[in-house]
Amino acid sequence: MKLLDAIDSLKVWTRGDRRSPHKPLLLLYALAKQVRDSNAKFEFSEIEKHVHELLDEFWNARPGKPGKHHVNDPFWRLQKDKTPQGDAIWKVRHEGGPELSNSSSATVTDLRNYRATGFFSPEIVIEIRDNPDIIRLAAQKLLDKHFSESLHQSIMERVGLPYEMFSFHEFSAKNERDPKFRKNVLHAYEYSCAVCGFDLHIRTVPVGLKAVHIKWHQHRGPDTEDNGLALCATHHKLLDSGALTLSDDYRVVLSESIYSPNDTERVIRENQKKEVRLLRNRNHFPEVDYIRWHRNEVFRPLALGPSA
Repeated sequence: MKLLDAIDSLKVWTRGDRRSPHKPLLLLYALAKQVRDSNAKFEFSEIEKHVHELLDEFWNARPGKPGKHHVNDPFWRLQKDKTPQGDAIWKVRHEGGPELSNSSSATVTDLRNYRATGFFSPEIVIEIRDNPDIIRLAAQKLLDKHFSESLHQSIMERVGLPYEMFSFHEFSAKNERDPKFRKNVLHAYEYSCAVCGFDLHIRTVPVGLKAVHIKWHQHRGPDTEDNGLALCATHHKLLDSGALTLSDDYRVVLSESIYSPNDTERVIRENQKKEVRLLRNRNHFPEVDYIRWHRNEVFRPLALGPSA
């Protein structure tokens, strides 16, 4: 399938361990709309705000540059992503001249002023029309490759795809995980949340407890105890959504972004600067390099300002 092959070879900006989910989020948004309207077109001035909001929610911009997501780059550069047969999956029409057409990039101002409109190539539209299941498979690939599993449902709900249509890890051959990771991490933390101590069991089976990667598996985080934390469902979601991280000395750091109109925020903030439960085996202590990756790439320390 051309779309799936193109997603496998999607060109995503990288620099060291920096994350760049711009194209994946743009594609998920566009695929969701394509499902609802087979003739969908995506005028930049209309979708810019929506993709910007997705990046606000599911990506941590560089420190000091909140709200600057450069939605123009994935919108324009997605034209260069091809199928193995050399066919483009995305095209952009605009009212600008050849100078813009031949440019490797386009500014936000140009895309707005020249009424730039993106759309899936005819081959991809036909493929989606003739094989509705391709949307599910494409979304799975994008999520599995670029986002922690705990965020999948939230992303699907935000772009407008029903989460229940997905069965994840169909493509695990390319993203193999050590089946012992969960067992090893939960055992190391004595089957309790490293932050709050939650340790509910049904008989001998732990309930509501996850073995969580500090540096995401999708970004070459290893399946080892020093890259794992045992967390309850609440602290797992806070970690993966960027509301919680750790300091180099293993203390809880909470984002200024979290808010609750009732006592929930107060209960969560009671853990601020609290040292997480440390392990008997020092070799299994969280590796500082993985903690720093999480702080730089996932954690969002400040409340979000107004969108640019």
